Amino acid sequence: MRHWSLKVKFGVYAAGLVLIALIVAGVVMMPAVYFSQLRQLDRTLAEDAEELFRDLENFRGAPVSPRRPLSARFIPVALQARLIILKGPEGQLLFASPGLEADDLVPPDRDVASIGLGGRSFRVGTFHREPFRLQVGADLGPLTDLRRELLRGLLVAAPITAIAVFGLGFWLARYAIRRVSPLPAAAERISVSRLEERLPMPPSHDEIARLTEVLNHAFERLTRSYESATRFSADASHQLKTPVTVLRIGLEALRSDQALSPENRSEVETLLRQTRRLTMLINELLLLAQADAGRLELTWESVDLRPVIDAAIDDLETLTRDRRIRIEATLPEYLHLRADPRRLNLTLQIITENAVKYTPDGGTIRLHAGITDGWFKLVLANTGRAIPEQDRERIFNRFQRGEGVAEDIQGHGLGLNIARTLLQAHEGELKLVRSDHAWTEFELSLPVSV
Repeated sequence: MRHWSLKVKFGVYAAGLVLIALIVAGVVMMPAVYFSQLRQLDRTLAEDAEELFRDLENFRGAPVSPRRPLSARFIPVALQARLIILKGPEGQLLFASPGLEADDLVPPDRDVASIGLGGRSFRVGTFHREPFRLQVGADLGPLTDLRRELLRGLLVAAPITAIAVFGLGFWLARYAIRRVSPLPAAAERISVSRLEERLPMPPSHDEIARLTEVLNHAFERLTRSYESATRFSADASHQLKTPVTVLRIGLEALRSDQALSPENRSEVETLLRQTRRLTMLINELLLLAQADAGRLELTWESVDLRPVIDAAIDDLETLTRDRRIRIEATLPEYLHLRADPRRLNLTLQIITENAVKYTPDGGTIRLHAGITDGWFKLVLANTGRAIPEQDRERIFNRFQRGEGVAEDIQGHGLGLNIARTLLQAHEGELKLVRSDHAWTEFELSLPVSV
């Protein structure tokens, strides 16, 4: 569906309303004009009849007997273009226009009527003046021509008027929203790293200014809520680190006690594993809180990623040694770029451990890396079950894991979100490019020079 700008919509709506108004005016006006002209013609026919009656009464040389036929020379000049039938007291025909028969044009009981005669339309009126009965008819062609010209003029004027109104409406809309134009660009500048940005206030005190003021107040409330939430997350994560560290140290000391029974030692080991998971979760939450607050600091260095990836491959081989998982890697000799090596090492650790988690025993993990057109790209693929279509973007959200994840696969649903956050801080990206019955592939991309 095509989306038009507000200016175009305003112009179209204005032109549409004008067209509708013209159509309604035409529907109302044309019959009104026609019937007004018809009434005027009826009055003219009455005046013509009155003139003929007056001549019959007063014209010198008029026939004395109302029963004698009337010569054409007694017909006034103004009536010679009319249809005329004049009858005497007993209904005898005294005069008929050339081509007319003695029959009445319309029934005697009708004062005025429209008829068709010889392929043309006429308006005929019946008038009485003792001892005469007169029928006078006038051609309706001029009225029909007038109606046709009005319709033709309306059809010509409507599109021209619509185009003119569209242009005027477009200009008026552009003039009206000129103060709204800076608002979208200003709104786009408001981000996590620029929470202090606000919409510029228009100089006039109208509805747009009021809306801008309301939006700025809403941004202020959202900023305070966001800062409060990120501050709480960071403070909570930071405050939790110390007691969890003390707890872990105490459990490690308890585990080293030689007097501890095997059952108690096993329980302490379980508690230590859960403590390590809790420590990892706290560190991840602290990292995300720093990123949300715009305080994620990167140490930029010129680094060769080949040794970093080799170390990640060594970790993969160690983690998969007992599961018969095959590791395949295709890497160039050098992979130089500017980045924070510590953050990239964490990113690689996250995505490689993620591949190990979801690769079945006897499966394959494949890495391919290279630099093309100023971009470093690493594709990490693993065999295993495909990710459902509805989960392929959701897995990058926090605390979200794909449906059907086995209970024995550890994780909090934060890893991929952290990896993507770290890469986006490098102006890079992490995305899922394929997931089917054969392979699941993630692509990591980074600009070589930032």
